[in-house]
Amino acid sequence: MLQCDILLLGEYFFDQIFTGMPEFPELGREVYASDLTTTGGAMFITAAALTRLGAKVGWPACFGDDAYSQFVRDLAVREGIDLTLARSLPHPYRRVTTSIPLEGERAFVTYADPQVPDRDDHWLASMERCHFAHLHLGSLMPGAAMELLTTAARQKGTTVSSDCQDGPHLKDPQACREAVRLVDIFMPNAREAQIIAETTDMRHVLARLLELTPLVVIKDGANGAWVGRRGGEVLHAPAVCVGPAVDTTGAGDCFNAGFLYGYIVERAPLERCLLYGNICGGLSVTAVGGATAAPTRAELAIWLDRIAARQAQAAALPGQEG
Repeated sequence: MLQCDILLLGEYFFDQIFTGMPEFPELGREVYASDLTTTGGAMFITAAALTRLGAKVGWPACFGDDAYSQFVRDLAVREGIDLTLARSLPHPYRRVTTSIPLEGERAFVTYADPQVPDRDDHWLASMERCHFAHLHLGSLMPGAAMELLTTAARQKGTTVSSDCQDGPHLKDPQACREAVRLVDIFMPNAREAQIIAETTDMRHVLARLLELTPLVVIKDGANGAWVGRRGGEVLHAPAVCVGPAVDTTGAGDCFNAGFLYGYIVERAPLERCLLYGNICGGLSVTAVGGATAAPTRAELAIWLDRIAARQAQAAALPGQEG
């Protein structure tokens, strides 16, 4: 029986990222990038980032016999991600995203083979083969599947978190709100949160989402992150500047890893968890690929010390000027 801190339910993606674009492509014209990076995406990023921090994770991913699947599987093995629960399919299972970052934004083109028909059964069986403290879902799944998975987690006495992920489900905010009711922690980005809450003011967004779930964490890019607890505090933490932004692909997945490591593994206060998330998300954008620059626990400690020193220096300045 596998023992882990966090069980991760979500798909792999093969990310190919074109960087150094002089301009965005136009129809009928060819544009050359200066570099191309291939790496793992989606739940691979959270799994790799949590593993680097020292968390024990289980990831019942599905990999096909195609080159894209095998590339990410091999990368996961090199990262030390536990694939005891992973499943090898006797056919291709291609999940490929092309990302084009430019001037702080990015565009995506994605192809994914149809979902494995019995994927949810595989995930449920994996939950029975694992002792875990927390279940993290890579995306909202409005409908019966999400209720089935969260119910199984509750029966094992564990808490559940979920990212949102951009997708067709956002076209039905009411269905998304019903899905949010099933989790203990909801972790969307600001745009996703505003769509689901059907309002734009961030405090109103938090208030509406907290009617659905006990804890809401909203990733707001360069504006930092928000966390609200039902009936309690609402905190905002500014983004952590750790270097120039190179590629924002997967930064939210890396943030999730930092926050969940603090909240589940270290049982740290919410303010500390936000700081962990902001550091991990901030470091993510300094390299191409979501998990490329994800920190180890030792590297996280170095950044915590640097930030504390900056804060102490900033607090001392007014007194010195006087």
